[in-house]
Amino acid sequence: MPEVSIIIRTKNEERWIGHCLEMVFKQDFKDIEVILVDNASTDHTVEVAKRYPLARLINIEKFVPGNALNQGIRASTGKYIVCLSAHCVPKETNWLSVLLANFVNDPNLAGVYGRQLPVSFTDPVDKRDLLIVFGQDRRVQVKDYFFHNANSMLRRETWDRFPFDEEVTNIEDRVWGKTVTGAGLHIVYDPDAAVYHYHGLHQGNTPARAKGVVSIIEKVDADVVNELPDSLKPEHANIVAVVPILGRIESGSLQHKLLTQTISALSKARYVDNIYVVSHQSELAGGESIWINRADIPNADTIGMDELLQQVLSMIESRKDHPEALLYVNYEYLSRPAGLFDELIFDAQYEGYDTVFPGYVDFGHYWFRAENEQFKQTDPSMKGRAEREPVFRALYGLGCVTSAVQVRKCKMVGGKIGILPIQDLQHTLRVKEMDDLVLAALLGDNVPEMS
Repeated sequence: MPEVSIIIRTKNEERWIGHCLEMVFKQDFKDIEVILVDNASTDHTVEVAKRYPLARLINIEKFVPGNALNQGIRASTGKYIVCLSAHCVPKETNWLSVLLANFVNDPNLAGVYGRQLPVSFTDPVDKRDLLIVFGQDRRVQVKDYFFHNANSMLRRETWDRFPFDEEVTNIEDRVWGKTVTGAGLHIVYDPDAAVYHYHGLHQGNTPARAKGVVSIIEKVDADVVNELPDSLKPEHANIVAVVPILGRIESGSLQHKLLTQTISALSKARYVDNIYVVSHQSELAGGESIWINRADIPNADTIGMDELLQQVLSMIESRKDHPEALLYVNYEYLSRPAGLFDELIFDAQYEGYDTVFPGYVDFGHYWFRAENEQFKQTDPSMKGRAEREPVFRALYGLGCVTSAVQVRKCKMVGGKIGILPIQDLQHTLRVKEMDDLVLAALLGDNVPEMS
């Protein structure tokens, strides 16, 4: 049985596999076996690799990083396992000896990984990442679970206890690192065990790969990556509601009942700090809300909502109230989903949205008039609902949270946008958009309770 088994995963690595294997077999430590796990290469990767004394060749059709490694390790016999990327080329002939030396007299060492160096033509972004991440000082990682399988070694007995995750599509090495450090073992970074790695740590920082990596890290390290500073958490952020009223509202009218229920719902919202009613009638602002005289806003009845909110924010700030965001609410909606206001604010804070509002999920077919006066479809396909992406009908008045930064720019909707899906058609119903007879038939003598 060899002392060290080297597992190399390949997929169309014809350009690099020969250079990689050349340096592997030049190592001063000779007690090795090399196992190639090839993912259906369509170039000459396998042919080139066969020029070298491989112990085994494993062919796989579907590539999942942890599964590919585990297959290679199961087929191996060494006491120590090396994971090496096919496009990594060891820098020195003592690379393997340096990795192995870390395990001497260190029974709690789970694994060691080495330095990764760019080549002259590595993309500048990848070159930057490699040089920043892989420094020149050796370190022992007790809590830091960063580990990189492009250039690493681990004990077989450790792998027996903690094989690589076969479900994750990226960073199986960091998932493994989290597991072993959580079990009380540690990891070592040894910069003297260096390889050249031309495409870098993040493979060009492509958005799709970055998104995949982050989604896994968020699950592995949720207590860190999903955290916020206390001042940004919804319960500590200063969020104010603004309820504009156009025209007069008669006491006892349907509009008055809807306004009363809207203010009541806002007062019960956990994350709303103050409620500002913008109206010509001071009596509409009860003890739970603050009155802003609409007459103090120039052209208040003719300007758009963008400008109105901008003016209102300025007036609120003149009262020494400095909100981080405004929650615009139209009181004329007949119903709202339970907890809507808090959910909007929660999303705004935790997702970093500059604007977030409800959107009615609609799978209908829509047409618009193009510049040439011809009608065009938003989606010309006639696919069924299950195969089409829905459109969202904006329901700003149900509740629209907008950061103060965007409001000062005279934008109610701007920056990073979030939409909270609304499935129930009843939450789209608004008094002004309904025929009196339909409204009477719908409500009878009752006004629905608003959550």
